[in-house]
Amino acid sequence: MPDQPDPKGWTPIQDAQQAASILVLAAQVMAAPVEVFLRTRFGRRYFGIPAFLGFLAVPMWMLFWPEEDHRPIFIFWLLLIVMQLRARIESAIMVAKGNLVHTRYNGWPRLARVFKNTHEHKLKANTEPALVMLVGLCLLPLSAPLGSYLIVSGISLGVVAGVIESVERNRALSMHDAWLEQQDQAARFRDLQDR
Repeated sequence: MPDQPDPKGWTPIQDAQQAASILVLAAQVMAAPVEVFLRTRFGRRYFGIPAFLGFLAVPMWMLFWPEEDHRPIFIFWLLLIVMQLRARIESAIMVAKGNLVHTRYNGWPRLARVFKNTHEHKLKANTEPALVMLVGLCLLPLSAPLGSYLIVSGISLGVVAGVIESVERNRALSMHDAWLEQQDQAARFRDLQDR
């Protein structure tokens, strides 16, 4: 019996899109715990499912290293709780004061104080991931669980920043195309009015 097409109109592209979505979610989950250490002034709705899953991922990472000392990654997890609480309180205070940022804003890089002339995206896409991976490499001999977690988190930060940049670029291109279409439509309208 020959393969019949799926009545719902499935295509292999849909599988690829679903796989990409799962990859991006996994990257967000792994990046979320270090973001609160690296950034400030988050949007009030930024901390969603990926942040919660990231919170759970830190203690789960210990399961990959049953023979290692878990104290360093446990201390990191406790610090994560403090930083997460600080970030949420800061977001609530910003809203109360009327400081408007996008509600899903992923935070202002603390490194912007040091690298004043570097664009925010470059800090998030290049400098932050490199810093986190470097710290992870330095900690690897002292604590394999924490060092390896930070290395994976650094890679994930880069992936998430790349996806955000791609989405924002496509959105800007779509707005540019719409503007060109509106210019063309306005010119046609003027031509009709002149006749």
